[in-house]
Amino acid sequence: PELFDGEIPFELSTSLSENRSPTATIALTARGRGRFGAYSSQRPLKCQVGDAEVEFSYDPNNGLLTFTIPIPEEEMYRWSIAIQV
Repeated sequence: PELFDGEIPFELSTSLSENRSPTATIALTARGRGRFGAYSSQRPLKCQVGDAEVEFSYDPNNGLLTFTIPIPEEEMYRWSIAIQV
């Protein structure tokens, strides 16, 4: 059996439909506000900050995913972030 190393060939990553079922959810916490960036080998289905789904941009040429983390109401607040791919 072939082991999956997390890499998806570029030809496949650009053809992945936004109507597909999620295969994984990346969950993390972060402090602060402003532009958040991460690299992904495939276009995310959705991004969530706290309880709200947020708009994001994804560049298939380099895999850069970006979205904005809003200004928190509390100082030193930890945002829960979820990225579905």
